[in-house]
Amino acid sequence: MIRPYADGDAAGFLALNAACQPEVGPMDEAKLASFVEWAPYLRVVDVGGEIVGLLVGLDETAPYGSLNFGWFTNRFDRMAYIDRIAIAESQRGQGWGPALYDDFKAWAREAGLPRMTAEVNVEPPNPRSVRFHEIYGFNRLEEFEPTGSSDYRVVMMECLLKQNG
Repeated sequence: MIRPYADGDAAGFLALNAACQPEVGPMDEAKLASFVEWAPYLRVVDVGGEIVGLLVGLDETAPYGSLNFGWFTNRFDRMAYIDRIAIAESQRGQGWGPALYDDFKAWAREAGLPRMTAEVNVEPPNPRSVRFHEIYGFNRLEEFEPTGSSDYRVVMMECLLKQNG
C-alpha cells in the first residue's frame, strides 16, 4: 500500500535508500529530517509493515541545495521534482514504481504543476531507470555533470502533465 511517510518509518526508509545506492544518492538522518520538514510529497510503499518502496517529491519552492534540483529550478518556474525513488530488490517488477509515479503525478496535477522532472544516472550507469522514465513518458533534456567530473553524470528529464487527463 502506498501511504504518506509516518513517524516510525525512518529506520526502514534509510535502510531501503542505502540498499538502493548508487542508483539513488546517500541519505542520513539529517537529510531525511529535512525532507520530512519540507517535502510536500513523501510516500512509502508498505507491504506487511515493511517499507519496500519510497518516493521523495518536491516542488520548486523547496530550500534544497542539490545541484541537480538547482539545474531544474534555474529553467522552470513550476515543477514537481522527483528527488529519488527506490524499490526493494525483492519487490521490483511488481508495479510499485509505476504506482508511485502515478500517485506523484496525481499529486502534481492537483497542485497545478505543469511538469514532472527527474535526473537519472548515466555514469555510473542506471539503464533500468533511464528505460523506465522513457517508457513512462519522460523526455531527455540534457546530460549534466553536477560535480564537473565525468565519473558522475546524469540525464535531466521532463514529463509534461496534462492538467485534466
